[in-house]
Amino acid sequence: MAARALRTPTTVAVLGLLAERPRHVYDMRVTMRERGHDRVLEIKSASLYDALRRLAAAGTVEAAETIRDSARPERTVYRITETGTRQLLQWLRELLGDPAHGRTAFTGALMFMYALPHTEVADLLDGRADLLDQEIAAMDTAAQAARSHGLPPIFLSEDSYTQTLRRAECDWLRAFAGDLRTRRLTWPERTLP
Repeated sequence: MAARALRTPTTVAVLGLLAERPRHVYDMRVTMRERGHDRVLEIKSASLYDALRRLAAAGTVEAAETIRDSARPERTVYRITETGTRQLLQWLRELLGDPAHGRTAFTGALMFMYALPHTEVADLLDGRADLLDQEIAAMDTAAQAARSHGLPPIFLSEDSYTQTLRRAECDWLRAFAGDLRTRRLTWPERTLP
């Protein structure tokens, strides 16, 4: 399966969690709930099992062991492979740096951004803001042209709304990148090479 088709918010989350340590599905669900990931990503256990199956077929994760305690059924513990680590880092770079990816994908990448060095994340977010600035300028030019041709402003309402969101995202990206660079935000210790 092509890497791009394999990349979903669920598979990014699975790789991100396994990059921290080997886990079974229940541990993934608990960790996501504790961190509030379930507020953004609606991931069910069945989705995690499906993602693990597809990731294992692609060679990015593998079963590490099967554990059983007396009160629970057997659980398979999975770990990320070297291929999976490379894939996760590539996906995070793409999702963080390119505004062409939707908000859910971007937010999912933010959840696991600490797999990268904080300085690289700051650079990626600044690059994303630069691309958004270009989109904002192009949309401003198009809106100005439409107004100069007599289009009533009411017909540009959706453009105005989108521009407001883009500007707010740019402001947040630049402030957050600045906080990363100045170490105002504490960065977790990386577990990846």
